[in-house]
Amino acid sequence: MKLKTLMTRATLVCALAGTLALAAAAPALAQTYTKEQLQQTYMGYLHTEGFNPTLTQAGNVRFRREGKSYVIYVDEKDPEYFRLVLSFSADDKSAQARARRLEGANLATNETKVVKAYLDSDGDPNFACEMFLIVPGDYKTHLPRLLRAMDTAYEKYNKKIAEMR
Repeated sequence: MKLKTLMTRATLVCALAGTLALAAAAPALAQTYTKEQLQQTYMGYLHTEGFNPTLTQAGNVRFRREGKSYVIYVDEKDPEYFRLVLSFSADDKSAQARARRLEGANLATNETKVVKAYLDSDGDPNFACEMFLIVPGDYKTHLPRLLRAMDTAYEKYNKKIAEMR
């Protein structure tokens, strides 16, 4: 057989294999979840891990850990999107304090993998971890590391704030 014919056949076999792989994955990718199913997925695991999750008025899942309040945002329109946020209200709302918080957030974001630290419209700090999952329940595998990353970002943020006082 000529080399060109062999290459054409190999290309066709690879294309067919790729098409079959996509077709096999399509049912998993097409899975839909209700808001309640996502809430139960998140809350069930958090209960198992010893947390006491509750639902917010918006239907998101809130839980406390080591004195801090976390929220997992529930989005049934994009169930593979996972967002975990730690936020708190700062006491000092002055321009100087806001500038310190912004510096702390910038440092925490720059030096911590995955975590985005930012100030909300009130000037309060937020720490968010976001990712795309194949299946919403996959968050269980990542949650411990995400929480450690949040701890690291929070510590870096607080250290920077303390240095600037």
